[in-house]
Amino acid sequence: MGLFGPKIKYSIQEHQMSELEIKKLVSHGRVISLDSKDEDIIEQTLIARRHGDGKISLQQIYETLLQLFNQKKISLQDKDGVMNVFKEHFSNK
Repeated sequence: MGLFGPKIKYSIQEHQMSELEIKKLVSHGRVISLDSKDEDIIEQTLIARRHGDGKISLQQIYETLLQLFNQKKISLQDKDGVMNVFKEHFSNK
């Protein structure tokens, strides 16, 4: 964390993401370490994190995953694996 708030590590440009799109990206098929409990936690937290217009940035995804990891709700492998999936997805937008 930076002196005046969280350190900006990723893009803050927001992208439209539907619930279905998030659920497709957060899956055991894409991140082998995920079990169904971890999938549900990550999916629901990311869906809730989107703004009312359904947009989310890579930085917001990172902060959400980091928070879940710090709360010991997901593993480091889950955090890194899901982050890599979203980085790849956003790089194609």
